[in-house]
Amino acid sequence: MMHVVNLSLPRPKEVMLVWLRLATLALVLLAVSVASAKDLVHFPGDNSFLPESWLEAPIEAETEPLDESLIADAKEIIERGIAKYPPEIIKEFLNGVYIVGSLRFYDVGYGGTYMANAERVVLVYRASFDPKGFEQRFHHEFSSILLKKNENRFDEERWRNGNESRFVYRAPGVIEEQSGDRSEATKVLEAEQKKTGGSGSSLLALNEELMKEGFLTNYNRVSIEQDLNELAAHLFTNIELWRFCRDHPRIDHKVDVLIDFYRDLHPDFDRLYFRELTMPAAEKPKAP
Repeated sequence: MMHVVNLSLPRPKEVMLVWLRLATLALVLLAVSVASAKDLVHFPGDNSFLPESWLEAPIEAETEPLDESLIADAKEIIERGIAKYPPEIIKEFLNGVYIVGSLRFYDVGYGGTYMANAERVVLVYRASFDPKGFEQRFHHEFSSILLKKNENRFDEERWRNGNESRFVYRAPGVIEEQSGDRSEATKVLEAEQKKTGGSGSSLLALNEELMKEGFLTNYNRVSIEQDLNELAAHLFTNIELWRFCRDHPRIDHKVDVLIDFYRDLHPDFDRLYFRELTMPAAEKPKAP
C-alpha cells in the first residue's frame, strides 16, 4: 500500500484559533506593561529591603547595589519575564523584584532568592549575564513563591512518580526548609563554589544523562522545590525543553505535572501557551 504524506495547509479555522491565542497573549503583554509601571522592578541602594532577621547571624545577608549603567538592561529583561504571566497572577503573588549587583548568605554567593511572605524576588545581575539565563533566574525564584503559596494545589505524589523508585532528594518534603542553620541548596552551592572556585553556576548546566533519570541539572536533585524551579525556568524560556520532553519520558512527565499546577492557578497556562512562549517569532502563525 502506498502511504501518502499529507502536505495540506492548515484549515482557516485552525489558523484562526492559533491567531486568537497569540492575540490573547499580546493583550496579556499589554496589561502587564501597565502593572510594570507600578514599579515592580526595584534597584535598592542598601540592605533595608531585606528582612531584619536575614541581616543577623548566622545568615548575615550582604548585597551590593547594581551599577547604574546596567539598570536599563536588567529592567527590560525582567519586565519581559513578568509579561509572560497573566496579570491576575502578578497582582496576587508578586509585590516586587529587587535587582542587586551581588548577594551573599552564610558567606555564600547567590544568584537569587525569594521572600514568600513578602512576595518578593531578589536577583543578581551582571554585565556578563546572558539575557535568557537572567530571565530564567526570575522564573526559578518566582515559581518558589507560587509553590509555597499554593502547595495544596501541587501533586507531590505524581511528581515523585517521575523519578526512579530508588531516588531520594537531599531535602525531604516539597518546600525546601532549613536543615540546621542553612538549607540543602546552600550546602550544595557552598560545596560547589569551594570545589571550583567559581559561582556554582555549573550546577545549573543542562545534562542529558541526568534527563534520563528525570532531572535537567544536578541542582534539580537537591529537592522537589529546586527540581520544579529549574523546570519552570526552562518552561518559560527554552524551546529545547520540548525536545527534552520528546526524548526523555521522565522529563515529559514532570512538565505535565508542572503545567497542570500552573493551569490550576490560571486557565491560560496550558501546554499550547508555553509552546507559544518559546516559539521563535518567525515560526508563529500570522494573523489571517
